[in-house]
Amino acid sequence: MVEDADAFIPIPVGSAAAWSTSAAMFIESLGVQDRVKNLGTAPSIVSACLQELLEDVIKPFDEGNATSTDEQEQSNDVVFNMPAGEDLNATNTVLSSEYLESSALGRSEWIKFFAAFFNAEERANDAFDSIDSNYACFAKKADEEYDDLRPVVAWTSYAAPTEYNNNTAYWQISFADYKYDIVRDAGARMLNTTGAQATMFSSAPAFLDALEDVDIVIDESFVGYSYDELLKNYGIKDASKSSYSWVSASRVFRPDRLQSTAGGLDWFEAPVAFADALLQDLIGVVHPKFVKDGYQPIWFRNLADNEPVVVVAAANCTNMYAQREDPAKSCSSLSFQEANPDDSVYDGVDENQTEDLIYDLSKSEIINESGAGSDTSGSFQLAAVTIGTSCVVALAGLFAAL
Repeated sequence: MVEDADAFIPIPVGSAAAWSTSAAMFIESLGVQDRVKNLGTAPSIVSACLQELLEDVIKPFDEGNATSTDEQEQSNDVVFNMPAGEDLNATNTVLSSEYLESSALGRSEWIKFFAAFFNAEERANDAFDSIDSNYACFAKKADEEYDDLRPVVAWTSYAAPTEYNNNTAYWQISFADYKYDIVRDAGARMLNTTGAQATMFSSAPAFLDALEDVDIVIDESFVGYSYDELLKNYGIKDASKSSYSWVSASRVFRPDRLQSTAGGLDWFEAPVAFADALLQDLIGVVHPKFVKDGYQPIWFRNLADNEPVVVVAAANCTNMYAQREDPAKSCSSLSFQEANPDDSVYDGVDENQTEDLIYDLSKSEIINESGAGSDTSGSFQLAAVTIGTSCVVALAGLFAAL
């Protein structure tokens, strides 16, 4: 045993807590939620079975009482948190950085990290191998069927004036690495600028100018949840007179279809753990007729078609201790339908274009660009490991502060 280690965590842990909804989802994906004593941001959790557990078994962190929260943390063998999270002082805190990964599969592979604390490595390897192979199948079929008909996708958002942005609105286009990869794998092209992770615009006209040749908009704003509100926030007064194909073809989406009763988004839970389901969903947005009978997305809803949100409640749970199943369909069992360029969903899409749509920022009014993220991995280091059912892990420092 390492005498000067910062913390000693028994493996497998008998009790665990998690502050982030993605960590909670990985725990449920392993089927070890019976070890969880406390969860943070409880109202935001969308999982029906975790909601049910929160009613009688799992206790939410008492986030308004620091002393009580500290006591709750110390009562657990391990507390999972993020580098950007709050209350990182507990000696049994372990950090995960799945949200910094540069690919959707990289995010999902973090199940192996969490599995190490529960002696569930075999279960994690089996789960990830299934996700990985299913993802590869979806990507291969999308590339084969839609390589010559790739719509341009833009991930956008609007921030209303608040005290946190000097009461100045701004518009943003995101180019996060994992979004770039999954857009390409879904048989589409990405609106891009100079390799930055995001670009913020100081005016709606400048923002809209960048979207001039875009076919599909995926809006991630935290305000304006209806189509009319989005158009107003984007500075479009009359959709019927708009020249933007993403407006005329009604291809405006939000990843907020699945929500908790408190408005928490499953977008920050299950898609992180299940990359194959995320890719399947995006293919359904980009090529909505990729399967013969059509496809109903899990997380994306079409704002222009006024599709409603789906509220998930504890009553939807059938077995609160069951291992969470991958919501993706088996790709090998699906027959992809060839895209028809004459179909109205492809109005305005340039055929035989495979490269990203590059927008020249030099002609625009931008506030700033955030730099490209570094290539992060799911690796972590242990100072010492004693193998056995009662093994002890000695931490040399914080895990995975990537």
